[in-house]
Amino acid sequence: MNVRDSGHNDILNLEDLTDDELAGAAAVGDAEAFEVLVRRMSPILLRYMRRMVDEPSTAEDLAQETLLDAWKGLPDFAFRSSFRTWMFAVAHRKSVDYYRRRRDLPTDGERFTELVAQGPLPAATAEHSALMDALRVELGNLPHTSRAAWWLKEVEGLTLVEISQVLRISTGSVRGHLQRARKFLVTRLAPWQPGTRHDEGPATTGKGGRS
Repeated sequence: MNVRDSGHNDILNLEDLTDDELAGAAAVGDAEAFEVLVRRMSPILLRYMRRMVDEPSTAEDLAQETLLDAWKGLPDFAFRSSFRTWMFAVAHRKSVDYYRRRRDLPTDGERFTELVAQGPLPAATAEHSALMDALRVELGNLPHTSRAAWWLKEVEGLTLVEISQVLRISTGSVRGHLQRARKFLVTRLAPWQPGTRHDEGPATTGKGGRS
């Protein structure tokens, strides 16, 4: 899609604009700019929602609701953060509200206690799951806020300040969530660390020999 710059004769390609530039145009009523923004953000948003919500259809619905709320809220968006950060903040509130309606979102402290009590994954799961499948499973086991913090940092590349804006917690709390999430994932994904053989039993050594 192209628009003409009123101050010049050049034709501007909306696809060349940044997210914030598109959001600025959409905020003053440019529906085409928002269409480009939706195409750009939809895969990112849906990917995030699928990690935060168990059911794929619900994740899709919440992603659509997030985009709709973003469109409605743009005129009041003061650009105190980037559009992407603001969009993730809207998405996070959607996911939290969804679980609150179901009344099955434990506090982070409760959830980490449960995870410690569960112990290691069954051997059969470790033997038959690929690394990415295992990561998806373990991300689902993380407390909601810790999972969001890890995903926004490691996958979406947000800064600590941006994540604190999304989750509405301090940067110190973000660090704490990231540290606990990383420690948990490293422990649970230990069978997939380089050099680990999970298709065989433990290596045996002779007396005084080397493994």
